[in-house]
Amino acid sequence: MKNKIGLLIAILLLVYGIIRIGVGGALLAQILEIVNFSELAEATLEVKQFIEARKNEQIIPFTLVGYFSYILVMGILLTIGAIGAIARRKWGFILLWIYLANHAALFINFQEINPKLIVLAAQVVLLLVLIYLRPSKPLN
Repeated sequence: MKNKIGLLIAILLLVYGIIRIGVGGALLAQILEIVNFSELAEATLEVKQFIEARKNEQIIPFTLVGYFSYILVMGILLTIGAIGAIARRKWGFILLWIYLANHAALFINFQEINPKLIVLAAQVVLLLVLIYLRPSKPLN
């Protein structure tokens, strides 16, 4: 049962990673004018306003391309890490921790506390539970 719950957590992280890749990729494509969708234009405008409102507080200034690229890379780390966790490989868990560190770095960089911090905290708990329920297998 422990293994099945752990597998479910890893699959949820995988799905969330795929969603992050899709969203990050779509928003990046919108900014680079590869696609042109009004819904994406609204979303990019919201992010642009967020970044501009915090331009003086950012430790490392982000452009829209930089921000959406960062989101895309986070999705890739999460997806590959989840695949590694499903395969019970140590590198998968390492990539998941790197993803979480990158996620936390966004809050630090923007010096922003918002409800998305709850998602980050939940992901930390899920990863700790996953490591307990479905630890990596030693290389043999």
